[in-house]
Amino acid sequence: MRAIVAVLMIVAAAAGPRLQAQVEYNARLGVTWATPLIRDEIVEEVELRQKLAPTLSLGASLPIAPRYRAGLEMMLTSYGYRASETATSTDLGTLRTGSVTLGLHGPIAANFGWRAGAGLLGYWPKDERGIFLRGGTTRFLAGAGVDFRRPVWSHWEMMVSLGYDFHRFTTEELQGRGFSQSQGVQRISAAVGLAKGSR
Repeated sequence: MRAIVAVLMIVAAAAGPRLQAQVEYNARLGVTWATPLIRDEIVEEVELRQKLAPTLSLGASLPIAPRYRAGLEMMLTSYGYRASETATSTDLGTLRTGSVTLGLHGPIAANFGWRAGAGLLGYWPKDERGIFLRGGTTRFLAGAGVDFRRPVWSHWEMMVSLGYDFHRFTTEELQGRGFSQSQGVQRISAAVGLAKGSR
C-alpha cells in the first residue's frame, strides 16, 4: 500500500504545476453493509457477521485521457461483529478495516460517472481473539461503483456514491483450525460528501 501511494505522489510531483492543478480530491462519509465473514454448518449453522459500519472514504484522481481519470481511494470502516448459532448471538467486539484501491473513472451521462478498481483490504481487530487470535489479515479486493456529482460552489461538488466490492476472507487462525478454504465476502457502501477539482 505504501508503495502505491509513494508512486502516485512522485508522479504528481514530477508532472509539474499544470498536472497538479488537474488533481481532483473527494471526501465522503457513509455506511457499509457486508455479507458474513464465515458461514459454516457442522451440526447447526454457525455465522460470523459484521454490523452496519460507519465509513470514511478519501480519494484523488488524475486525468489520463479526455474522458477518463486514474484514481487512488482509501476507505476506512469500524464496526461491531457477532457470532450467531441457532438462537444464540455473541458480541465479539470491534473490527476495523482499511482498504487502498487503484482504479479508473469515467462518465456515464449528465452528472453520473462510473469507477472500477482493485487493491488491498486489511482487517484490524481491536482484540486478538477468536478467528483473529493470530492477528488480522490482508486480502485482495476488487470493486466498482457509481457516483452522482452536482456543483454547489466554485470548484466544489456534492458527491453521492454507491459502491460494491468483493474479496475472499480467511485468517491464520481459521487455517490453523482446519478451515482451509476462504469464503467470499461482498460489501455494499453508500456515502455522501464533497469533491474539489478543476471542473
